[in-house]
Amino acid sequence: MAVAKNCLAVAGETVFIFANGEGEGVHHSELLDLMTSTRSLAEVRKRFTASRSNLINTLDHFGYDFNNLLKEQFQEGLRDAALAKLHGVDAKWIAEKRRSLGFASKPGRARIKFSTDKIMRAYEAAGSYVGAAALLGINRKTFKKLYLCALENGDQIEHRSSALAERVAALQEKAMALGLTATLTEAELKAFMDDQWDEGD
Repeated sequence: MAVAKNCLAVAGETVFIFANGEGEGVHHSELLDLMTSTRSLAEVRKRFTASRSNLINTLDHFGYDFNNLLKEQFQEGLRDAALAKLHGVDAKWIAEKRRSLGFASKPGRARIKFSTDKIMRAYEAAGSYVGAAALLGINRKTFKKLYLCALENGDQIEHRSSALAERVAALQEKAMALGLTATLTEAELKAFMDDQWDEGD
């Protein structure tokens, strides 16, 4: 029976590396340690020359779950092209593995969902779109869309904020000290802050 030119074979705790008709036996821990440290089939194949399926099956035989590694790397946001290079395989194969493991075909930032209550409380605390967006760690335009959507769905928000009220009072006090009689109301200040951030986008 013909033996593959480059392949791995298992006997007990030993992995035999056959390359160009010659075999070398090593303890399987060497294979597992190398896979664990590099997380790369391409790197492991430099030492354990074999086909992709032969190598993955050998890893599986000794309890290493390659699919679990791929899941972790998908969750880390690595794209198909990067993973194909990392593992020395075709990008189409990675794309198929991505689908079979239940991951989006086009990875990107995970969609973050916020409850209506959280959106409202963020706006109330910050007093403006930009401030609320900063509190939630999202883009100001994204927050504005979420906030307006909540309002359109019939949700109500108390527009007064103690923090903003304090800022308004401080500004009004400074204006009075300078002899200025025209001051912005709290609502006008909110509108001004949001309009200023809308400009130039």
